Amino acid sequence: MIAKLEVDKKAKSVNLKEILAKDPTNADANAELANDQMLKRNYKLANTYYGKSLESDPENEQALFGYGQSAYYNDDLKKAKSSFEKLIQVNPQNSLGWAYLGKLEGDDENYAVATRYIEKALEIDPDYYDYWVDYGRYLYYQGKFADAEKSWTKAISIDSENFYAYIYRASLYDENGRFADALADYKKIIEVKPEYYYAFESIGILAWHEKKYTEARNAFLKAYKYNPDNISYPMMVSATYIAENKETENRKFLTNVLRNRD
Repeated sequence: MIAKLEVDKKAKSVNLKEILAKDPTNADANAELANDQMLKRNYKLANTYYGKSLESDPENEQALFGYGQSAYYNDDLKKAKSSFEKLIQVNPQNSLGWAYLGKLEGDDENYAVATRYIEKALEIDPDYYDYWVDYGRYLYYQGKFADAEKSWTKAISIDSENFYAYIYRASLYDENGRFADALADYKKIIEVKPEYYYAFESIGILAWHEKKYTEARNAFLKAYKYNPDNISYPMMVSATYIAENKETENRKFLTNVLRNRD
């Protein structure tokens, strides 16, 4: 743990190997190795290490959660569900266990059940950003749009620099014809996450419908910058030039696009 805090990866590795040489199923050492593999997104190996940790300590909360989460990312949903169920049996106040049970039900489109799980997680930890985002999703898919909006707004109040809640809320506004509200959220998205080119695309479409062709063009150009493989973006840029009768600019732009694609 000292080596970990000092970011001394070599010393940490040596110490863990020494521990496991004497005690191959040491719960803490295996869990730490598993955590390292999770960071590398090697979920299969992480699951193996978490499993070894549980061999010696079957009620280890860190290992139970990690085992379930790595199984979830490996698409082994039965194993994931079993681990999260065991986790909340060991500690009913573990909000992550409830939240992931909600994810599993949500992925299976059992949104009413998912809602009950995430509500339990929120009872335990009411200031967890991701829970409010998920809660909004489950409510939205049940047609409870006003409640979904409140949930995403709550998430934003917790962390205004995270872009996920803005994405969902902007889409909701867009679908319900609240274009000014949607535009405000899309602009916030590109402020905190400019590489999320879908927001530029949405801004461009909204501006196009309002015949604000210069604004639309600038938005589509930004989207094209971040996703140059999408041919629809330069086509929309071209459409804005055509709408403004700017034939020379359009011809020059399309020539550059074709040249760059060659």
